[in-house]
Amino acid sequence: MKTAALFLTAVFAATGAARAATIETMSAELEKAGFTVQVGGQQHQPPKPPQVHPTHPTHPAHPVYPPQVHPTHPTHPTHPVYPPQVHPVQPGYPTHPTHPQYPPVYPPVNPGHPQYPGYPPQYPPQYPPVYPPVNPHPGYPPYYPPAPQMQQFRFESGSFVFASDAKQSMENAAAALQRAGYALLEKRSNYTTYTLVFLAPSHLKVEKYVSGNFVFASDAKKAADDCVRAMESQGKVVLEKNVSGTSFVVSYLGYGNGGYMQNQTYESGRFVFGSDASKSLNEALAALQGVNAVILEKRLSGNAYTIVFQAPFRVEFQKYVSGNYTFASEAQRAAAETASALASQGLKILEKNVAGTQFTITYFRPGYYY
Repeated sequence: MKTAALFLTAVFAATGAARAATIETMSAELEKAGFTVQVGGQQHQPPKPPQVHPTHPTHPAHPVYPPQVHPTHPTHPTHPVYPPQVHPVQPGYPTHPTHPQYPPVYPPVNPGHPQYPGYPPQYPPQYPPVYPPVNPHPGYPPYYPPAPQMQQFRFESGSFVFASDAKQSMENAAAALQRAGYALLEKRSNYTTYTLVFLAPSHLKVEKYVSGNFVFASDAKKAADDCVRAMESQGKVVLEKNVSGTSFVVSYLGYGNGGYMQNQTYESGRFVFGSDASKSLNEALAALQGVNAVILEKRLSGNAYTIVFQAPFRVEFQKYVSGNYTFASEAQRAAAETASALASQGLKILEKNVAGTQFTITYFRPGYYY
């Protein structure tokens, strides 16, 4: 019992000590907050407010300047920018081009990969083809004309006045055939005639032009030379040039009656003076050559003339014959005015013929054929 009493006494003593410590702590906290706490019959006064000392006068504010911005150092010049380097792509799988290749590519673009033997090569559309076709047109397949069919021709010349002229004509024809690339199989002279055997395209034909009669043999010889030059200017092969008296014959390889060029003849009217006919002949030649006609023969016979020419189609000539004037001078003036008016409409004047108090004008329209 005595031991239990001592134990309880110690417990109460400890509890009281702890309670006294707690009260002291709470009192201290309340005094800090400004409350009066009585502990053990004593009353504590709240603490005085703290003394606030006057602050020293502040120094005058210094003027505020804008911030000093130091100049930046010049930057180094920029290096030029080069386009990016594109490294070639190693060949890989075949690509399918989406646009046509210009120009076309032969062999095919990126053929099948060797690891895939069954992959077909890719052929892009070819526009235009590598070998130019005849009349190429986008969107149409190329057209290659077949090789011309060659045919054997045998040409027999006419009879010449002199054997020397026949031999010279034969040599000229043989040289022309060889220049054109035609194989000459036989060349045989028969004194005043000759024979030629050669190979040429089958669509060609041997044609002959026979001139009219000139006044002088010298005029016929000159006209024959002009006709040969006209034929050669079209790429035709002249097989014979034969002048006999006041006329001549020229034989050549042509395209037949249905060919591109057609022979046409114009015969003028009768002029009062031969000088007027000669002047009109030169004007007519200039008008025809202005529309790319090929002159085969121009023949002046007294006070009239004849022109033989080639053109793609037959040219339509038209005439307006005037009435009778009182004086020939009035007819001359009216003919000049009429010719000028027709020319202003784009017409070609072929002949202007004034005979006394009346005139005749022949003209044609360029590009109008029938």
